[in-house]
Amino acid sequence: MILKRTGARVTVTAADLRLDLLEIRAFCERLSQKLAGLDAPLSCIDHTRQVLPELLLNRELLKRIVHNIVSGEPYPDVRRPTMFDNELILYVHPANLFSLRLYLWGAGEFTTPHDHNAWGVIGAAMEGYEVTNYRRVDDGSREGYAVLEEVSRLSLKAGETAFTLAFDEGIHMTGNAGPDTIATLHLYGKSHPRGYLNCYDMAGSRVHRLYPPRVKKKTLAAQVLTKLQGQT
Repeated sequence: MILKRTGARVTVTAADLRLDLLEIRAFCERLSQKLAGLDAPLSCIDHTRQVLPELLLNRELLKRIVHNIVSGEPYPDVRRPTMFDNELILYVHPANLFSLRLYLWGAGEFTTPHDHNAWGVIGAAMEGYEVTNYRRVDDGSREGYAVLEEVSRLSLKAGETAFTLAFDEGIHMTGNAGPDTIATLHLYGKSHPRGYLNCYDMAGSRVHRLYPPRVKKKTLAAQVLTKLQGQT
């Protein structure tokens, strides 16, 4: 990418933006050719963990992408809906075989423990990323009740990866244990059509559903509409 200086300003050309997208797309197209022939999630995970460090250690590509975000360039699209407010979508396979996402973490920021609807490989592009994995020990028969126990804790260096599986097999908490803002790349497989994530309150032994913002708005609006129609 060539940053062109005009006086004190730095500008980015359309060709530069295409270069970022093309580099990501080329990586994902190579990956899709391999994943298309794999059925087992663990096989997909094994291959993805072999190749994802190619992106995680590409510091120049990461710098270009975050420069685009800061500069308000069209890629990646910060307006595209996502589940989390620190999440940006870099690529979605045309047949939804997988997606590649960038996450930005402020110092000390962590998720709550949560599960996933797909297998995934999560990787550190910078130092400080921490992953804590949990096992659900209750039988799930009581609505809103869950008990977790910690099974492992990982501190990833740049280029290192961890993985997750769908539903109860992939409950974890992740975040930035360091003093500086960091970036991570996550590649998630094809999602099961559940439509929400489970989030866990370990102190209160509780579990609740987290819906995408777009779905939550429609659900709440439908509930309000039902209430209003019942009052007429």
